[in-house]
Amino acid sequence: MDTGGCCVFPGENGAKRCPNSRQPRLGDRFEVERVRVRITGGMSGQVASGHADADGPRGVRFGVFELDSHTRELRKHGVKLRLQDKPFQVLQALLERPGQLVTREELRQRLWPSDVFVDFERGLNTATNRLRIALGDSAENPRYIETLARAGYRFIAPVQMVDQPVPPVDASETTEPHQPSATRRWSTFGAGIVLGAATMTVLASGAVAIWASVGRVSSGEFQFRPVTFRRGQIAGARFAQDGHGILYTANWDNGRRQLFQAQPSSPESRLLGFDGLRLAAVSRAGELALLSSDGTMPIRGGVLSRAPVNGGAPFPIERNVMAADWSADGRLVIVRAIEGVNQLEFPAGTVQYKTSGWISGVRIAPRDDRVAFFEHPIRNDNLGSVKLFEPGRSVRQLSGEWPGAGGLAWHPSGREVWFTATRDGSPKSLWAVTPSGRLRRVAQIAGTMTLRDIAPDGRILASRDTELLEMTARVTDVAAHATDRNVTWLDWSRVADISDDGQVILFDESGVGAGPQYRVYVHRLDDESTVLLGEGRAMGLSPDRRSALVLGTQERQHLRVLPLDGGKATEMPSTGLDYQWVRYLQTSGTLAPILWAQDDWLYVQHLGDYTQIPTRISRLHLATGRLEPWQEVAPADPVGVNAITKVMLSRNTRTLVFNCRRVLSELFVGEPSASR
Repeated sequence: MDTGGCCVFPGENGAKRCPNSRQPRLGDRFEVERVRVRITGGMSGQVASGHADADGPRGVRFGVFELDSHTRELRKHGVKLRLQDKPFQVLQALLERPGQLVTREELRQRLWPSDVFVDFERGLNTATNRLRIALGDSAENPRYIETLARAGYRFIAPVQMVDQPVPPVDASETTEPHQPSATRRWSTFGAGIVLGAATMTVLASGAVAIWASVGRVSSGEFQFRPVTFRRGQIAGARFAQDGHGILYTANWDNGRRQLFQAQPSSPESRLLGFDGLRLAAVSRAGELALLSSDGTMPIRGGVLSRAPVNGGAPFPIERNVMAADWSADGRLVIVRAIEGVNQLEFPAGTVQYKTSGWISGVRIAPRDDRVAFFEHPIRNDNLGSVKLFEPGRSVRQLSGEWPGAGGLAWHPSGREVWFTATRDGSPKSLWAVTPSGRLRRVAQIAGTMTLRDIAPDGRILASRDTELLEMTARVTDVAAHATDRNVTWLDWSRVADISDDGQVILFDESGVGAGPQYRVYVHRLDDESTVLLGEGRAMGLSPDRRSALVLGTQERQHLRVLPLDGGKATEMPSTGLDYQWVRYLQTSGTLAPILWAQDDWLYVQHLGDYTQIPTRISRLHLATGRLEPWQEVAPADPVGVNAITKVMLSRNTRTLVFNCRRVLSELFVGEPSASR
């Protein structure tokens, strides 16, 4: 998943693109709710229009999707998809009568009142096409929506109607990541729960964020207990030196990043301070390794400081550091960003390995004899593989490449490296690999799981992270009035380019919603249409704005040109290079940080300000050298936003599009069950 330009947390969240609880037991202080489940084969059952009444079904589940008629949300694998009003109304109408014809006239009456005059045929076709794009469907080979020529449409997939979204049940053992069905955040997930024919009892917490149990696996299951209960982002978490207490850094409720201490026996967390720093590691002697930056900074890293956990000012010891870990004897292993590469140093100052990509998740084995880490070949992208460094041997790869990887720790036995990653575009789950390369799945939950640490007694510290890369277009009219539009498409909308007139936005999707392959889209602001161009990573629009330059997802030596009108793709001649980033060179010279405008103004984003919300945009007059403030850019809701990762500006300077990276986290302790 492309991280949108910056703000990856090496060793913590990985980079991109949503864990959970212990097995509920009778007698716990929970509310008891009944969930009625009705399954239809596609020809019967109805969903209330507009909103469900108290006795009607609340939502519909089909394939990997779930529609909630109360909140008017469509989710895929539990991740909310952006679906505009007209496509949503089309889907709702079709789901009210699955398997039956819904005529074009019926849809016209539903979507447009009688006193509204529109190009109905074009409007309905556009709405249906947008719906199909969101579902990954096609008119030629439909899985969900079938077109009946000159008549209307029919929903052809089986549907499951529920009063409240309920979790999937999977107690099977597998070595492949499992794709969980869409699940609401407050649902209860259990391994080994058996669904009755028509009803099941769900234990759901009112005050507690989530209670959940991961699927049963060969090593036994975990029972998860929540540690945090506030809204915001966790940037680093470790067990304390005693193996029982928990230390973590978080931004709660849009506040400053701070260090907290928690105990398993208490729901409260105690503030320790260390404002603006991120926890990187905790030594066995109770010393903290703290980073002063958000850490993607694959270009320069941050300042590493050490501080005693019981108080005292941080003392800077290293610069340009991306990630760090303590050995048992108090030595540090660090990842340093220097001269365009990331290098592994163990001990600090002794270079053991270099990569042109970036390194995250660096952890020392319990006996201090080996170091495991993720290597990511593409900057700002969390596609990566698990690698192992052993003194006297070449660094070797323990696993193949994972589309999304982040969060790694050694099992206390030292015989396995545990990590969280996704193989097929679904949310990250927990895996284990031996130094010989034997891979197995450890746990799967509903949502994106990030492993933070493993205690000596085998308990794990993990978070469930809802990760979004949002895209906003700020459009300025002739009267200099600016309006912000949320143009996020799925869950990881990364802007790549914008046309000179500001009306065409090229972007790609690389999160859970896009699946295992990146997808390239074009969004037009004038008619709010979004068109899928094909697979790959979006690089840039051609100078004539008739095509897009696209880089292959896996084969980073292959470039293609995709026409915006849907014509045949053109393969670019191979150069033998592995590309990180490619753009067209234009004679007008858009080579400045944001835009070199035709009136001799150079628009720039202030260096380092992408982690400051709002971020400042200034313009430099090249003839006089005068630098003046221009705009400040920020999302409407800043909670969980850790960076403005990219800013694009149209040549007429009337449309500005920016990405912001939002991560909302919940921290849990997973205790091995008695069967382990």
